[in-house]
Amino acid sequence: MIRLWNNMHMTEKCKKTEYARRSFEGLAPLTKEVLTIARPILGKRGFVGVDILSEWENIVGPDLARGIHPEKLVFDRDKRSDGTLHVKSSGGAFAMLFEHQKTKVIERINTFFGYPAVAHIKIKQGAFQLAQKPSLTKRSLTDSEKADLNKRIAQIEDPELREQAYQIGAEVLIKNGEV
Repeated sequence: MIRLWNNMHMTEKCKKTEYARRSFEGLAPLTKEVLTIARPILGKRGFVGVDILSEWENIVGPDLARGIHPEKLVFDRDKRSDGTLHVKSSGGAFAMLFEHQKTKVIERINTFFGYPAVAHIKIKQGAFQLAQKPSLTKRSLTDSEKADLNKRIAQIEDPELREQAYQIGAEVLIKNGEV
């Protein structure tokens, strides 16, 4: 009886360690952890969906995201729609560009939330450090990657189309490391 219980206990223990080994797939991205911690704090400041912070560049575009940052989303009492988004601009040029795109940004934010969360945007100008543009240096293809890519597109008869396929394939290889 004791032996049977020990075997069952050991089997469960082994299953737990085996499961733990299988579930580990490397380090988790830092943004998931930061958003988990920041969600309750930022929720008090008016961000219903903290994900808007992580998706800000996709909403407004990379150029505007460098100089415009969301600060808070304010709703009327007992409402969670038709709010006012307060953004901070690093300078007059960014504020002017953003002003011209306000309706498009409101539309994109509401699409992101899935309901009319934002009705107005208020722009406040102030100093903050501009986000750095990412460097555009790309690695070049190795000789084996070039040969493999040329072999894959050799069946394309049109030289113009073959060249375009080569360019696209090269970009995919550079970005992902494989086709």
